[in-house]
This record gives sequence, structure tokens and C-alpha cells, in this order.
Amino acid sequence: MTPKLRATLPLLLDLVVPIGGYFLLSKAFGVDEFWALAISGTATGIATAVNTVRARKVDAFGLLILLELALSLVVLAVTDDPRIILLKPGFLIGVAGIYALVTCFTGKPLVYESGKPFATKGDPAMLAAYERAWDRSALMRRTMRAVTAVWAAAFLVDAVVRTVIVLSFSAQEIDESFLLSQAPLIALLVLAIAYTRLRMRPLRPIVEAQLEPSAR
Repeated sequence: MTPKLRATLPLLLDLVVPIGGYFLLSKAFGVDEFWALAISGTATGIATAVNTVRARKVDAFGLLILLELALSLVVLAVTDDPRIILLKPGFLIGVAGIYALVTCFTGKPLVYESGKPFATKGDPAMLAAYERAWDRSALMRRTMRAVTAVWAAAFLVDAVVRTVIVLSFSAQEIDESFLLSQAPLIALLVLAIAYTRLRMRPLRPIVEAQLEPSAR
């Protein structure tokens, strides 16, 4: 598996598995809507928990997914309203947005860490150059913080819009609510990715300039 695919796969699974799993369980197998949402929503959390145990290491993304899994179990214990299940991702996306925003001001921004697989492709020489570029280039630091702030804003906007959409539908209109509540995140991800690619393009020469002569 390539570093790029490894970095994006969890996000893709967190979008595709809940949507596909819900309609497969509820429409094809006749599972109750509440349980279809609950099962499909915890699938990625269980997979992440297994991978975390195997790796014996918890990163920020893994911690967030484990929190989602724990929250899912709590929700299952206290309610049978499917709308509450739909509100859960919004809460966690909001937490992710706040976390991303905080990293803009403390330590290294979230995009710096998540961008390593894309920028270095697993090459130790590129990784060292990437880290030196952060220390030596003010443009790289400004860009990383700006891009992280955009992702934080996208997550926070989605959390608010998702909550409004879910609460504007009744529990009997769960199909419509479920589909519409996914749309803002997909649209915001497309915009955030386009902005990221545009802003990150000038950083490649900066990183390559930090390569040791023997690695060029």
C-alpha cells in the first residue's frame, strides 16, 4: 500500500462504510434503521481499535476514532432514537475541527503531520528534508498553519450544518436526513482538498532544497 493511500484510506472508509453499510443492512437485509446506523457507524471504529492494538500506538486520528467507538456504545445504551446516532459524527467532526485549530497555535499544525506521507513517500532523506524545511522556512510554516485552519473551519462548519439538518427531520424521515447530513462534509472536503493542493504546490521546491547533496 502506498503512503498516500495509507493516509487517505481511513478517511475514505469513514465516509463510504457508514453510508454503504446503512443502506445494505436496512434495505437489503431489513435491519431496523437504528441498528443499521449503529452497526455501520461503529465498523470503522472497530477496525481502528484492532489496528491500534496491533500497532501498540495511538495517533490523533486513531484516538478520535476510538472516542467515536466509545461514544457509540454509550449512545446505544441510552437511546433508541436514530437521530442521535446521526448527531454523533457531527460531535466528533467538531472535536476534530477544534483540535486542528488548536494545533495552528501550539506545536506543529495538523496538516504538517498528516502531510508527511504525501511529501516524503516513505523516503528517509525526504523526511529529513521535510523536517528541516519546517525549521528553516517561514513560508512553509505560514502555509501549513493556513491550510490547517481551513480544514478546521471545514470540520466546524460541517458539525453545525450536520446538526441543523438532522434535527430538522423527524425520526421517521431518517433516510432523507442521513443522506443530506453527509452532503456538507463531502462538499467541504472537495473544497478543502482543492485549496490544500493549490497552497501546497509551492512548498515542494522548498523541501527539495533541503535535501542533502548525496540524496538529490
